[in-house]
Order: sequence, then structure tokens, then C-alpha cells
Amino acid sequence: QGTWFEQFLKLKAQLEAEGLFNADRKRPIPERPRAIGIVTSLGAAALHDVATALQRRVPHIPVVLSPALVQGADAPASLLQALQALSAKPEIDVILLVRGGGSLEDLWAFNDEQLARAIVACSVPVISGVGHETDFTIADFCADLRAPTPTAAAELCAISQADLDHQVTGFQELMQNLLQRQIDKSAQRLDLAQSRIGRPS
Repeated sequence: QGTWFEQFLKLKAQLEAEGLFNADRKRPIPERPRAIGIVTSLGAAALHDVATALQRRVPHIPVVLSPALVQGADAPASLLQALQALSAKPEIDVILLVRGGGSLEDLWAFNDEQLARAIVACSVPVISGVGHETDFTIADFCADLRAPTPTAAAELCAISQADLDHQVTGFQELMQNLLQRQIDKSAQRLDLAQSRIGRPS
């Protein structure tokens, strides 16, 4: 644990010095993505949590899953490949990189330098939702947005359908008010013109 933590701090300091964690480098998360990409394990509980949250909040947005290993020696390369596969799809506007909680060893794949650089180089914004609220990985620092949990990542990646419905209702009321105001103004002009004409006889 101590050796791993030392490696974590060393890589964190190196990438931070290079500017990979800079806030001004990070991209805004689109409010209405055309499609949402997910990188996680097919067997992960995080996948169920994220899918449930997305189905509840944004059932109208397509979701593309790019499966990857999230633990073990082969996980960093697998995560990197899955991330790049989604990045190559033109319809994907945001990617969720998610995994449930675990020990430092369990989450070690998300402290990989190549994965960190791939997150920064990704063509679309990346939201990390790795571990629990108190867990931090190198991927979290490099991501455009860090969510405390996988479910939170799903909640931050787009405006919910309920909020969009509320916006549409607001626009509808605004248009009705503007239209009624225009009708009232036209009616006043008509009354004024009629009074000026006088009686035809």
C-alpha cells in the first residue's frame, strides 16, 4: 500500500507540473449530448447504477457501451482501448468512465499514466465516476469533470428530460404571452384606425 501510494503521489506531481490537471484546460460538459458513451466492465455494479440513472433521467438519449476491464494488470490497456473506441464515434458527445468502490489496489488501473494522457487527449469531454466519494485517482484529476460516484456521473452528463420538459413549458408560456401582447397591440391600432374613419354615411 505504501509503495503504491508513493507511486500515485509521484505521478500526480509529474502530471500536475505538466498542466494536465489545469482547470482552464478542461472542457464544458454538453447539456444536450447526441449520445453518451460509457466505459466500464460488463459485470460491474456501476454499470447497472449508471444505466438505471440514465434511463430515469435521459431516456431519449442513446447510450453506447464500450466494455473494459476495470481491475488487474490488463485493465489499463483495456480502459485505454475502450476510451479510444468511443472517442472515434462522431455521435458521442460525452464519455462516462466509471467503476464502483474498492481498495487502492482495486482502483489502481485508473492511476495509469497512459490512460491519464488519453483522457486529456480525448476528442470529447470525459466524466470520471470512479469509486466512492472519498476515492481519488489520477483519472479523476485528468477528467473534465469528477463525479463522486458512478451514479452521480450519470446525473451530471446531461440535462434531465424533466428539466427539458420544464424549459419547453416555460418557452411555451413566453410565446403565448408575447403573442397575446402582439394581438392586444394590433387590436388597439385597429380601434384607433376605426375611430378615425368615422361613419361611412
